[in-house]
Amino acid sequence: MKLFISLALIATATAGNNVLLIIADDYGVDAHSLYNPGGTTAPTPNINTLAAAGIRFTSAYACPVCSPTRAAILTGRLGFRTGVGDVISASNTLTSAELTLPEVITQNSHLGIAAASFGKWHLSSGTPNAVRSLPNTIGGWPHYAGATSGALTDYTNWTKTTNGVTSTSTTYATTDVVNDASAWISARNTAGQQWLAWVAFNAPHTPFHIPPPHLHSYGSNPANNSLKYSAAVEAMDTEIGRLLLSIDPATTDIIFIGDNGTPGQVIQSPYNNARAKDTLYEGGTRVPCIVKGPSVTSGGRTDSSLVHIVDLFSTMLDLAGVPLPASVTLDSKSLKPLLSNQGDISRTRLYVEQFDQAATTTGGRVLRDDRYKLIRFNNATDQFYDILADPAEAFNLLAGGIAALHETHQMHYFRLRFNLGRYTNTTIPSPLSHSLDAHGFELVVPENTAAGQTMWQSADLDFWKPVSGAGRSTSSGKISFTCPHPLPDSAFFSILTEPL
Repeated sequence: MKLFISLALIATATAGNNVLLIIADDYGVDAHSLYNPGGTTAPTPNINTLAAAGIRFTSAYACPVCSPTRAAILTGRLGFRTGVGDVISASNTLTSAELTLPEVITQNSHLGIAAASFGKWHLSSGTPNAVRSLPNTIGGWPHYAGATSGALTDYTNWTKTTNGVTSTSTTYATTDVVNDASAWISARNTAGQQWLAWVAFNAPHTPFHIPPPHLHSYGSNPANNSLKYSAAVEAMDTEIGRLLLSIDPATTDIIFIGDNGTPGQVIQSPYNNARAKDTLYEGGTRVPCIVKGPSVTSGGRTDSSLVHIVDLFSTMLDLAGVPLPASVTLDSKSLKPLLSNQGDISRTRLYVEQFDQAATTTGGRVLRDDRYKLIRFNNATDQFYDILADPAEAFNLLAGGIAALHETHQMHYFRLRFNLGRYTNTTIPSPLSHSLDAHGFELVVPENTAAGQTMWQSADLDFWKPVSGAGRSTSSGKISFTCPHPLPDSAFFSILTEPL
């Protein structure tokens, strides 16, 4: 018998930095010059300056659309836990049951940290009057100013909400967000108060438009949507430069990230409009992520670690010196060890999902490791890619079926598929009994009629594969699985439960 003992360390708060989170809307890696040097991208000197003195993550992932990305940052939890798996709807919305980033800061009020959110919200549905107070109530923000909807109808004539009170703003939205955020940050600096600010631009999300001329270099009549998109990006970068003037760089950690991939109308090579925003492919989920500030050691470097948007929850609290909550299950890992160049975050696989609780066959689930990527769509089809050899995902290795995969690919496909089973609310069954007899090794578990259950084996607890020729029988709410003779000299067995 083996006894495993777990020792828990209680985190204590330490003095932290100010934290500025900047989110660009609909901004994938193809749209940024540092990630796509061969592309036709907008000039972004201020964002590039952050990278030159900071750390640029080259394998950072968000969700395919904005609402689940924002929910993941706000809660530190993946969509299958929060219920937010797609664009906000009546069946797909953030609830008051979730503990949010600003609520954690409020719980640690003795630290004296001010928190505020500016710009796009898009985490709750309903009538405008019902939604307008939710960034403060469900979101937990002590101060909020911005647009609660998913998209503006007009960047210079839009509905603005400030702590539950609505008004019409005719200020260019990108400029308005920076006006509010800069004023709030400056007031905190004057008061000598530590702060955390979430600044979420609507740009460069549609509608494609021409920003005020002093903010960009694309002229008064860009010829197509791609140029208008680039003009909005450049205008955003210009205003980011003005926002950065309000901070003290010696005491402020800055995070810049895109919330999902680039829209199909304007996406660039190596991706296409079938591999863009609102898809589980790289073009829909891989985003720029740059961190600069006093917590970054040896600035100007890149890091290829697998980073998920959900990690920003723990990262921001860690940078601010706020202890992580122990009352909820978190999927978030602090990036601070990577920033300080003193370790890693121990993530060997990265998970992305998209789902709509009202349309169960749409979307799917993704798991990738340092080389391979499995997409398991909710319509019961799989795709499998070698991301290092095929970053544009042009060649589905499963096109000829599982049996046609050569041995190495099959091993990695099964390993990802097995580990994908961990990312679900479906209860993992505990064995009821096991035995070894003339028929082979038998394992009995409770039957789950709402999921698929299969018997798997492994020699090393790393590479798993289905048991070939496994027997299966059901009786009285139990399933008996049998691995037939000849049995391996040694093996681990498990029952994989997969959503139907």
